[in-house]
Amino acid sequence: MQVLKESVRQRIVTSARKEFQKKSFEKASMRAIASSAGMTVGNLYRYYKNKEDLFGSIIDPLFKALMNLKKEILLVEDDKISWLLNSLQELQKEYRIEWLILSAGSAGSKYEKALDNVYALLQSTIKEVLEENNKQGNLAAPVASAILHGLRTILQTEKKNSPEVIESFLQFMMSDMIERAVS
Repeated sequence: MQVLKESVRQRIVTSARKEFQKKSFEKASMRAIASSAGMTVGNLYRYYKNKEDLFGSIIDPLFKALMNLKKEILLVEDDKISWLLNSLQELQKEYRIEWLILSAGSAGSKYEKALDNVYALLQSTIKEVLEENNKQGNLAAPVASAILHGLRTILQTEKKNSPEVIESFLQFMMSDMIERAVS
């Protein structure tokens, strides 16, 4: 029996990231991924049972981290909005390509609704803070939508400077929000 090599697995993942980012989950081809990785399709299937398995190996670390935010925010007592935005910012630094794939190319996979959970968490957190301070909770949905759309746009357009631009964007979007909410 032949031993699976980690260096080969890494070539596959690198090729798959590029393919999924360029074409999305639905349009990506295992044949193209194998070719880009310098191997046969048959050998690729020795490492990953199907395209969903390969996609999951790339997206799952980010997905799990996003789902952990739902648990962790329950432990945050003060300034939940800042905590959540800082957490999202850190995840986008660590998982830039995966975030892009998830947000723009996960249709047809089991992860296609993952960012809906992030949107719901962001919306509910903003709404909670607004309503606690007798402000319009119905502003939470468009603010959450604008934040997620803005983050995606930055990741798509700012390849080298995205961490700095994301930080500036979040500061701009949320500057003085707490002060405005409590005043």
